Amino acid sequence: MERIKSIYVILAFLLVLVMWFIMGVWVSMSTEQLNYDVIEELGDGVELRQYQDSTFISAKANDSNSGFRILSGYIFGNNKDGTKIPMTAPVLSQQERDMLHMSFVLPSDYDSNNAPVPVDERISIHEVASRKLLVVTFSGFVTNSKIESRTRTLEEKIQKNNITKKGNFFLMRYDAPWVLPMFRRNELAVEVE
Repeated sequence: MERIKSIYVILAFLLVLVMWFIMGVWVSMSTEQLNYDVIEELGDGVELRQYQDSTFISAKANDSNSGFRILSGYIFGNNKDGTKIPMTAPVLSQQERDMLHMSFVLPSDYDSNNAPVPVDERISIHEVASRKLLVVTFSGFVTNSKIESRTRTLEEKIQKNNITKKGNFFLMRYDAPWVLPMFRRNELAVEVE
């Protein structure tokens, strides 16, 4: 009898894992993503991409959790209209000394003229013009060592291909927290000429 209980516990655990995975995939597939065209593949998972005009909401925070809370509050209805806005991908972040700059991309039917006005004064709404990004994709959890490694990869591609960098490196995350690490899509990017 004890063995049958153990089997049921294991099966229940596996079922929860499968459901967790399916939910993560469904959310990722149904989320609007920032539009781009691949200009060139440079090897080692690096692509040169052309991104279209887009509208961002941004905030500065002490860490990614507080930055995410500030911005998610806005899309969950903490704005002057009380409008709930669908989540998009990716979530962009850039460390600036002791401050994190985080941005959400607004859905394509919003721009700075029709986006609800933020209640939280830490949030800014701004247009991002069409731009070229050099991007490297990786999976798993985002760690400092992964960021350092991908930064080196991008710097090598910049030098090897005589590309001019226009800004600082930033992180783009595409998946909800419950997506299993091996299925997560993360990217390190930098704007280039």
